[in-house]
Amino acid sequence: MQVINWILRFVGLAFIIAFQVLVLNNLDTGIYIHPYIYPMFIFMLPLNVPKWIMLPLAFLVGLIIDMFNMTPGMHASACVLMAFLRAPILKLLTPPTGYDAVGSPNIRYLGATWFTIFTAIMVFIHHTFYFFVEILSFQHLGYTLLKIVLSGIISTFLILILTFLFTTKKERK
Repeated sequence: MQVINWILRFVGLAFIIAFQVLVLNNLDTGIYIHPYIYPMFIFMLPLNVPKWIMLPLAFLVGLIIDMFNMTPGMHASACVLMAFLRAPILKLLTPPTGYDAVGSPNIRYLGATWFTIFTAIMVFIHHTFYFFVEILSFQHLGYTLLKIVLSGIISTFLILILTFLFTTKKERK
């Protein structure tokens, strides 16, 4: 059963990357909005995945996006940072009942509010690091912050929509 779950995760990753590369990267959303939904693969991994698997996996996912965007290592480094900070963020957001019955961060067991907060935090970690690495300067701080906020809001919104679309009503309760 666990092998099937991992196969389904990687098939889902292929669809997420295809949607990111073929649709979202080609949208004309202006200079301030750059939605990235592919980080959802990393922060929705099972809670028991060890860091020695998660960090190289995050690097690989980011590197694949880097290859399509011709951004040498920028997405990879943002993904690795996000994967590294995932455990402390989960610890910070631990629900009163804990994570004992939860396999991975999802709406089904943790609720829409918890999932929205977790998603927003993870997306903003990714976007903040990525956009500061992209510009490598604090000279245009206002522009960069606006880009982080607008892209983060849109990315979080898109991830939540995708999560609700691919989660059955029964699983959301």
